[in-house]
Amino acid sequence: MLSALVIGPEDNLMREFLDKAAWIRNLRICCHVSRYPPPADLLNLLQQHEPDVGIVSLADYDRASRTISRILSGHTMPIVAVHASCEPQVLLELMQLGVRELWFPPFNTDQMQQTVGRFLAQKTAAPPAGPAGSAAFGSLIAFLPARGGCGATTAAVHTAAALQKRKGSVLLADFDFHNSTIAFWMKATPRHGLQEALERAHWLDSALWKSMVNRIGELEILTAPQTSAPMVFSSSETCAVLEYARRNYSFVLVDLPDAIYSSCWEVLEQSSQILLVATPEMAGLYLARRKIAQIVDRGIPRDRVRILLNRSSPADLSASQVEKFLSIKVAATFGNHYRAVTAAFSEGRLVPADSRLGIQFDEFAADLAGMPKKKENKTGTWKIRQIFSPA
Repeated sequence: MLSALVIGPEDNLMREFLDKAAWIRNLRICCHVSRYPPPADLLNLLQQHEPDVGIVSLADYDRASRTISRILSGHTMPIVAVHASCEPQVLLELMQLGVRELWFPPFNTDQMQQTVGRFLAQKTAAPPAGPAGSAAFGSLIAFLPARGGCGATTAAVHTAAALQKRKGSVLLADFDFHNSTIAFWMKATPRHGLQEALERAHWLDSALWKSMVNRIGELEILTAPQTSAPMVFSSSETCAVLEYARRNYSFVLVDLPDAIYSSCWEVLEQSSQILLVATPEMAGLYLARRKIAQIVDRGIPRDRVRILLNRSSPADLSASQVEKFLSIKVAATFGNHYRAVTAAFSEGRLVPADSRLGIQFDEFAADLAGMPKKKENKTGTWKIRQIFSPA
């Protein structure tokens, strides 16, 4: 018997399909979800029912393609798409997603029966599959500014560099299509980058990927396009790039713009952590609270969001006060070293790793990686250098 998870709104197309499916031998619908579930709910469904096949309605094509990409990113089961018609362009896009079966009205029960028989034979011949979501994927971490100019890019760049030294296999992806500065800061040549990766999202391989990333030391960076022209990419393309990155890196850090565009939501929904970067003045914290409300209203769990408190000084609100105001945990606090960061930016380098700010980023990277903090050098020379360090 083949168990199927059916996903899609209960419209006329779905009702017609369900009527026909009832006559297919060896096909049991274990669950029908009449909406496109968010990532956490989808994972729970896959773990709870352990279906042999996924059947997804294309009634809302954008959400359906995202759902299919999420299923295939952590499970090897076949997917059947259900659509109102059979169009060459739809077939091509489904093949790029990894879908090889399309059922459409008038539903041919003989053809559906043959497909079920083939899937059943594959199930019998294949070794037992691991649980849903058990594929080896790296952690996706999003850096989201509460407002422009609060230092989210600084935090993302330095955390990525520190994490690379700590753990290795780190990608920094610049998703700020409008105000990107990472390529300029790191003196990277953005001839290829995120735009090309999205355009070739369904054909990515190691050779193609190598030509798209910039290597700064040991850190690999996927730069944003250096153009003011508008860019529109489907969620399936974004999902495919994120999936490829997570398959090849232990950590994927994404620098997002301060405005949450449609292209950002796929990143936020898939992120294991959303690091909301804010400064400790009330205007910045008020905007941070609005961002948190946007994220929660989207259906993303609140406990996935943490605060990075940037440019903090003893005279500002404390971390505990910020946590009380936002009802969100502060993951780390970084001191106010604006001049040192500005100097590093103008010279195309990072702040020194042994400076006060550099050490703060290293300790935060250790926390992200689940590693112990490095032991501090207790010599007097080190203490004197720290006192007079500009960072």
